[in-house]
Amino acid sequence: MIRGNGLIAQKTEKRPMKKANPQNREETNLPAANKIDPDTVRAAAMFLTRIRQEYPIDDALLFGSRARGDFRPDSDADIAVFLRGQPERLLPIKLAMADVAFDVSLEAKVLIDPLPIWEAQWRHTDSYSNPWLLKNIAREGVLL
Repeated sequence: MIRGNGLIAQKTEKRPMKKANPQNREETNLPAANKIDPDTVRAAAMFLTRIRQEYPIDDALLFGSRARGDFRPDSDADIAVFLRGQPERLLPIKLAMADVAFDVSLEAKVLIDPLPIWEAQWRHTDSYSNPWLLKNIAREGVLL
């Protein structure tokens, strides 16, 4: 599960805001996945099924234009992939995930752009190279 990091997740409905802490999914403020278009849902499911065979994945969040619903047909599907364990070298893992994403994109006709994030980085955003990006993911992310 995505561990809480003090970031606030934005609700699409009018309910009180809570901290993003999917250890207890009822407490999350993330928009429901049923608001995502069917092509994106299908592509994300295909991608996650394949990479779960290779990586210790806790959860995944769709973020960006496809999560907000303001995407164009050629927009990519940005997927934050939360990995258990200690952070490793980003580039080899991102490239390996991108290979899987490319294959899925050819089949599903939706470009997938994976972003691996380790639990420790999510909990301690100051340790991440772009803390603003993590805040944005927490704000607009949709659990997959």
